[in-house]
Amino acid sequence: MAETIERGCDGSQKWHWFNVMSDLEKQGGLAEVVIDPLSMNAHGCGGQTKEGTKFYITWVPDMFLLVSMSQEEQALVESFAKVVEFRPFCRYINEHGLLTVEWDKKDPDGRFAELQGNGEKELQRIQ
Repeated sequence: MAETIERGCDGSQKWHWFNVMSDLEKQGGLAEVVIDPLSMNAHGCGGQTKEGTKFYITWVPDMFLLVSMSQEEQALVESFAKVVEFRPFCRYINEHGLLTVEWDKKDPDGRFAELQGNGEKELQRIQ
C-alpha cells in the first residue's frame, strides 16, 4: 500500500491530515497517532504520537519525505517507511534542534551531499 492520495481542487496531489493519520495507523501500525488539522499546509503537517513525540512532516509524493521529531521514536520512522514504501537514507539534527530523518526516492546521494554542504549537525547515513 502507499499514501492515500486525493486530488485537490487545483488538480494537485494531496495527502490530507486525516489520511496521514489513518495511513500511519492502518498501514504503518502506529496506534493513537494524532495529526493536527490546523498544522496542514501544501506539503506537510504536524502531529503527536501516543509516546508524546511531537513531529512535523514535509512531503512530496514519490520524491521525498522529511520527518522532524522532538525525540527519537523508531516506531514513527518505521511507520512512515511502511506507508511511503521506501526506506530513509539519513538523519541529522536540524536548525531547531529536532532529530530529522529523510527519505529521498530520486537522488539520496545528491541530497546527502547537499546536507553535508549545509553543515547539518550529526549527519549520518542510515540503511
